[in-house]
Amino acid sequence: MTNLKWFNPPRHNPAARVNLLCFHHAGGAASFYKKWPAALSPLVQVLPVQMPGRETRYDEAFAPSIGAMVDELLRHQHAFADKPYALFGHSLGALFGFELGRRLARVGAAAPRFLVASGHGAPRAEPAVEQLHGLPDRQFVDRMREKYGGISDEVMASEELLDFLLPRFRADIRIAEQHVSQDDTPVRFPVVALHGRADQSVSMADVQGWQDKTAARVSIHEFDGDHFFIETNERQVIGVVNKLLGDQLRSLEA
Repeated sequence: MTNLKWFNPPRHNPAARVNLLCFHHAGGAASFYKKWPAALSPLVQVLPVQMPGRETRYDEAFAPSIGAMVDELLRHQHAFADKPYALFGHSLGALFGFELGRRLARVGAAAPRFLVASGHGAPRAEPAVEQLHGLPDRQFVDRMREKYGGISDEVMASEELLDFLLPRFRADIRIAEQHVSQDDTPVRFPVVALHGRADQSVSMADVQGWQDKTAARVSIHEFDGDHFFIETNERQVIGVVNKLLGDQLRSLEA
C-alpha cells in the first residue's frame, strides 16, 4: 500500500481471501470497528476507512463531500480490490460505501461482492429537507440527540469535549445532508440493509428504497434499537456480516 492514511489499521493479514471495507458514521472514526477483526473469520481482512479530520488524520481538513472522498479512495483501490471485497457502512458510511462501489463499477474496476447499508435509506435525489448542520450549537446538539442519538451523556457533561467534537459532527452531517444521487442507473451488486426499529431518522420506506438502486437482490434485517442499534446489537450485526462473508468464502472454494 503506497498510502496508509485511509486505512486504520493498514493491511496486516496475508492469509485473507476477502477484504471488508468499513465506513464509519457521521462524527465517528475508524476505531468504531476495532473489535471486528477478532469477531470475523481469519480469512477476512477488515479495513476500516478513516475519514480526514479525526484520530490518525486529526491535522487534516474535513472532507468537503462524499464525492471528494470517493475520488481520493479510488486512487488507492489497489489496497482493497486486489482480491474479492465487500463494503459495510453505517449511516453516513452507507452512502460512502454505495458511492464508492458505484464509481468503481463505472470505471470498469471489480465490483464489490455486496454492500451492507446500515442505518441509512437509499440515497436521495435531492438534499435533505431538514438541514441540521447550519443550526446554532445548542439547537444542533439537541436535534442531533433527538434524531440520531450518538452523542453520549459523557460528552454532554464535558463542555470541552463537546466543543472539540462539534466541528466534526457538523462537517459530517453537512456532507450527508447535502449529498444527492447523481445517477439513476441501478448498480449490479446486492445490498443488505440493516434497520433499527426505533430509528427516528430512517423509515422502513427509506430502507425499502434501496431496491430502486440495485438490479440485484436487496435483503433487509431489522433490529431492536434506535439509530445506533449497531452498538446495542453489535453481536447480532456481526453475525449477519459473518454469514454473508462465509457465503463468499465458500463460493471462492467452489
